[in-house]
This record gives sequence, C-alpha cells and structure tokens, in this order.
Amino acid sequence: MRPYFEKMQEFGKPIKENAANAEQIKKVEQEIAAILEQKKNAGLPKEVLAKRGEWTVYQRLDYILDPGTWAPLHMLYDPMDEESGTTGVVDGLGRINGRWCVIIGFDNKVMAGAWIAGQSDNILRVTDIAKRLHCPLVWLVNCSGVKLPEQEKVYANRRGNGTTFFRHAELNKLGIPVLAAIYGTNPAGGGYQGISPTLLLAHKDCNIAVGGAGIVSGMAPKGYFDEGMAEQIIEATRAFKAVPPGRVEIHYDSTGFFKQVFQTEEAILDAVKEWVSYLPAYNSKFFRVAEAAEPKFPAADLYNIVAFNQKMTYDVYQFLARLVDGSEHMEFRPDYGPELYTGLVKIDGFLIGVVANKQGMMPRATPSMRPIRALAASSTGKG
Repeated sequence: MRPYFEKMQEFGKPIKENAANAEQIKKVEQEIAAILEQKKNAGLPKEVLAKRGEWTVYQRLDYILDPGTWAPLHMLYDPMDEESGTTGVVDGLGRINGRWCVIIGFDNKVMAGAWIAGQSDNILRVTDIAKRLHCPLVWLVNCSGVKLPEQEKVYANRRGNGTTFFRHAELNKLGIPVLAAIYGTNPAGGGYQGISPTLLLAHKDCNIAVGGAGIVSGMAPKGYFDEGMAEQIIEATRAFKAVPPGRVEIHYDSTGFFKQVFQTEEAILDAVKEWVSYLPAYNSKFFRVAEAAEPKFPAADLYNIVAFNQKMTYDVYQFLARLVDGSEHMEFRPDYGPELYTGLVKIDGFLIGVVANKQGMMPRATPSMRPIRALAASSTGKG
C-alpha cells in the first residue's frame, strides 16, 4: 500500500494572524493553568513529605515517564465538588521505557492519598481508556484508606469504588496487565487496591491490609460497636507491639503477595520500568505506512484558526493541516455529504481515519497537539 499512503495530497495554506482572538484564548489558557497549579498544590507541601523521606506522586511520575510523553487527563474533573478541590488521584497516558501505559497515582499530599468523593468515577474514566486501547495499567498506590465522613459518597452506586476492582478483574481477563507500586500505609480501601493487580511491587515501609472496627474489635461481648468499644480499641492500639497486619514481613516472607521489595523510591520505580519492558508489545514499525513527519504549518496557527467565540465556525481543513503528518490527507468522497469531512491522514506515521463537521464543530483545540498525536499513535499499535 506504499504508493497510496507514503505520499498523499497536501492541503492547508498560510493564514492571517488574528491577534485579538489569540489573546483571548491565551488569557483563558492562563486561567486554566492557574487552576491546575492550585489543584496540583492541594494538600501538604512537598517539603513536608520530603522530611518524611517520601516523594510526591508528581515526583514519582517525573521519574518513571519517558521525557515529554505525559498526557494528563481529568485534572479539573471533580464531580462531587470535594472540599479539597481534587479527586485525590492523578492520571493520564504516558510512555514508560518506550511503552505507552495508562497511569494512576494517589495524591499522597491530600489526606495521605485517602479515598474521597468523586475519586472512583475518575478512576473508572481512565481505566475505561486502558480497556479500549488495550494499554497496561500502572498504579502508584499510596492510600490511607477512606475519608470516613464521606463513606456514603465513596462506596455507593454502580460507579463507586468497589467497581474499580471489578474493572481490574476485567482488565486481567482481557490480558491487560495491571502493575502496582505500593507505598505507605494502605488500610481498608487502600488494602483492596492491592488485591486485583497482576503484579505488586512493595516499598520497604509499606503495608497493605483490609480491616475495620468489626475485625479489630473481634468478638465484642456487647454484640455491637459503640463509643466505649472505640475507646477500648484506641487504648489497645497505643500499646500494640506486634507487627501491623499487611507489613512487608507478612506479604513478602509469608503470603508471597508482594513480588519484590525495594529499599528506596528510585529502586521501586526502576523495577516498574523494568517490568513494563517485559510486557508483550507490537513493533510500531509493523503498522507505520510512512516515516513520521511534522505538519508543514505551525500549531500556533490554531490561535488564529479556532474562534474564541464557540458559536462561530472555522475551517476544518486548516485545522487538520496543523495536526497531521506533512499536512497531507486523502479525503473520501468530498462531494458526498458536503457538510461532513471524511478521510485518511497520517499521525506519527500511522494511518488514521477522520470524521469531522466541516462547519468547525470539532473539540476545542490548543496549540499543544502532542497529547492528541500521542493518543492517536497509542491506539494504532504503538503500545
């Protein structure tokens, strides 16, 4: 098929600058960037975690990802308006040792990574992507359990936190690996997080267990759990000398639950990268129809092409010419259904089908097209 797709028809043309439109879009981008920074800084300062010898989830992501490949998702998504201003997880698509993965990490600055309202829906959105793209799912688990006053918002409904483990089982059944790096104390909800992944790697100071007041209290003589029983358990805990449930000594030495145990932050993340490299993957060369190429027109032109007023239309041909390889395409039946564009383009050397409304009713775009190009590549065999 080389003669058809290696060189396709060029399209697009230089456009006039629209400074006022570009200024309006950039102003909104700055506002969004400020909100993102606020969410990223939610919870404890990273300096506090550093004194404890812990990295933040963002430091772990920076270490594990191939440079320039992180495409964050759902950063502003907070369906239940949680008081912390976040859903407590950071997720997105990124490349690890050259392999595209879906990655989720508990934000350990916010209540030590506790399960909070709205989190499960965020998790299910991103695990849906792992299921559709057949991408490995990599977890950075650092979860202190459940925010107790919000339990009814955490577990209830078909898209509650319990569903996330059903999704893990689905992924495993489909042959999609789930890898988890375990940090810190992970009781209750955090404990369940470790049950379903394919591979569990542990930091030396972590533990992971399922428990609750009923289990800890044992056979209560009263037959129920009340304030007096709570005081009794708290007092007993103060004098507790045994190894806490779920420690490394139990899950590595006795149960075999943990695959490996590591002494440092760097070591456990290096292990994740190593295990990802062992996963089966297609060679991207098999699927490429041509060498990857940059568009012939700059992505910054989108500031002038896409109108700030979303009720106004724009030229979809000019839009696509700033996105696709070599600004080339092969339009299918251009005179049939003239209000709709259908055709073939190349992104990163892969052949992609495109359907778009010629009136410009496409998703809003920003000048940074790397995440779109990365997503297209990952869904066509690159991993």
